[in-house]
Amino acid sequence: MKKINAHLIAFIIILIALVMFNWQYGNETFVFFGFAENKEMEIRLEHPSTIENIYVSPGSKVQKGDLLMEVTRSSLELTQSDLSHEIAKLESQSEIWKAGVKSSIHQLQAQKASKEREIQIQIAQLESDISIKESLIKDLESIRPAKDKSGHSPSTIKIEGLRKELKLMVKPIDAQIKKLKNELYASNNPTKIQIKKLQNELGFVNKEEDKLSIFAPSHGVVGTIFCKVGEQFSAYSTLITFYEENPTQVKAYVLESLILNVNLGDSISVMSGVQTRSECMGKVIGMGSRIIEIPERLRKNPAYKTYGREIQIEIPAENDFLQKEKVVLKSAVKKDNPNQKVIRAFMPPEKPAKIITDQVKLTTE
Repeated sequence: MKKINAHLIAFIIILIALVMFNWQYGNETFVFFGFAENKEMEIRLEHPSTIENIYVSPGSKVQKGDLLMEVTRSSLELTQSDLSHEIAKLESQSEIWKAGVKSSIHQLQAQKASKEREIQIQIAQLESDISIKESLIKDLESIRPAKDKSGHSPSTIKIEGLRKELKLMVKPIDAQIKKLKNELYASNNPTKIQIKKLQNELGFVNKEEDKLSIFAPSHGVVGTIFCKVGEQFSAYSTLITFYEENPTQVKAYVLESLILNVNLGDSISVMSGVQTRSECMGKVIGMGSRIIEIPERLRKNPAYKTYGREIQIEIPAENDFLQKEKVVLKSAVKKDNPNQKVIRAFMPPEKPAKIITDQVKLTTE
């Protein structure tokens, strides 16, 4: 009798616990599982390289900007040398050309000054003669030099002719000087364009040289190192993997029968399966487009295959979760889907399919 009473009491306690659990979770939330994942990146180079030095090891914690490794590119130094030589050659040619143009401008300016001086002397001489004659015959109207119909004397007409001649002689020289100056200071000069192009190429190569020192992109942990000192790697080969120190995403799987309860943007409570104080709120940022087999580790009973939809949940970086740690996720059941509710306590591993059916029936009633 005492034995029966003990079994009865144990049964009542278990039943009360199940009812309480069902009251707390079954009518309001459903529970599923996932992995906490760190955002991982692969560090690669765009050109063939040789590993010079490695300053970290797998699992090393680094700060943003810490030097991870150094590599060399034999072709880079040759390219720099060729570009620098070609730029120097073109700059030398440009200086010689500039000197020639400036010399031509100086010659034209000297030619212009010479012609101006020559004609100005003739004009000054004629003006002096006119002045002298005017002073000598000031009061002798009868012997005053004859003037043309316009009232100008021959000397005055000659002076005007010399001035016009000066303009005609100087105008083409000025035009030639202007043309040479435009060529000298033009921005579209072919040599200048070529030098600018080569300088841009050299600047790009110098930036590539900076990439030969590989730094940590952010605070985090070194993952796998795929290279050794002295090894040569082809372009775009993965040299090292790097991931953030704390997980920032959770990959979870929702049972096929419950997928209507999760939508993009939903808030999800994320808890550690072993660390009682590790808990945060996440947000659904991605959902798979097909039903797939749920990984064995996330099944209630590993022996039975179950299927569901993969979802991605973003979580704050300030958390205590470990990389690939199994986490428990809770979400509210949609009010318009009451038949989707689930009670984890009513899902023993022996007959999961039958128990789930009973659960839905129970909830509906």
